[in-house]
Amino acid sequence: MKFSININEYKKNLTKLRAQLYQTLAEGHLDGDFKEKLDELEELENKMLKDLLPYYRIYAPELYQAKVSELEVKINGNNKLQSYLKSYLHVEENLFILASADQKVYFMRSYGENKQHVELSQAIKNFNKLVIYMYKLCKEKILLFTVSGDIYVFMSNNFTDIFENPKNLKIIKLKNNFEGFENVINIGESTFLCQIGRNEFIVLEIYDKSLNIKIKNHINLSDLDEEINSLVKISNFHFALGSHSGDLILASLKEDEIKVDKKIKISDYPITNLAILESESYEKNLCISQANSEKIFLYDLESNKLTNIKIDKSKSTILSIESKKSSTFILSEDFNLYLLEENMGKWTLNLKRSVADRSFVNIIGLDNSTYLTIDIYGNFNILKLDRLDSIEKLRDINLFRNRG
Repeated sequence: MKFSININEYKKNLTKLRAQLYQTLAEGHLDGDFKEKLDELEELENKMLKDLLPYYRIYAPELYQAKVSELEVKINGNNKLQSYLKSYLHVEENLFILASADQKVYFMRSYGENKQHVELSQAIKNFNKLVIYMYKLCKEKILLFTVSGDIYVFMSNNFTDIFENPKNLKIIKLKNNFEGFENVINIGESTFLCQIGRNEFIVLEIYDKSLNIKIKNHINLSDLDEEINSLVKISNFHFALGSHSGDLILASLKEDEIKVDKKIKISDYPITNLAILESESYEKNLCISQANSEKIFLYDLESNKLTNIKIDKSKSTILSIESKKSSTFILSEDFNLYLLEENMGKWTLNLKRSVADRSFVNIIGLDNSTYLTIDIYGNFNILKLDRLDSIEKLRDINLFRNRG
């Protein structure tokens, strides 16, 4: 077992503190630093117990079996989604912007116990655009990139106030002559990498005060692949591309040029979806999916290892991948939700806790145990994932209940 603390030192200090306690009981006098030493040992114990959690999940799963509960969400007000989401943005703790496929944009707030209440604003008036990407430029400004190539800014001193006062939202269209966006990611503080064609990209810088757009470079990747299908950010100025030829391309942006760091052949089929999975220790894996495939691929960015997980006999296409620290839900087009769990850096499929035959079309991760789903009728549900992920849960387990 690997621990983040020195176990021998912990045992030594615990023995000393126990002897000091016995002496106190005998003499009736407590040393002044006893409480401080006890607090330090308790902190070390908590770290040790946290390190033990994945061992219990792997080697003693019967002690605390993972559960997925489905909770109904009440929509307050008269507004409701009429189509699936094309993109969304988590603006602040309980506030979101939802951009649907029918070219409508809403604000949404969630509240109540387990986030079981949501409220949608009216669809933003006179704004009928298919938004593929959104980014919070600063507290008062949100960028929206559309499939037609337009870039808009939503401006407000208080976005939550939009529900009661829609006129407090100001919309500005930035001047440009772009013909369309296919994929967009924020690659730096105010720098964006935008795919504008099959293998064409531009590097944009958008200044939050002036809202001026600067085209820093126009990049053609035709010598790399005939078409790029997917794009995901790994970290600032580092990203991954999925090609039509089935290659995973790890790249970075240096001096406004794309530098290919590694090219990995996944298969001969187009890569349609890329997502980042983050482990409990914040290590990152790339999740790679292809159309009509029964497998997903995982690429470990630390070890450079490629593995695959068989998830679907029907070979349905993956619609979305939503991951929050050590848990991931994968939504397929045949309305199945697959649960992936991470333990000690390894991701595995938990078929027992996957969700089937629900007409979900979107899923939004709120935290690693709470996911918001949307079905084809515009209804919302909460999926609560309960797994052994805290020392409080571990302490509540009766470890001796199955003995004797």
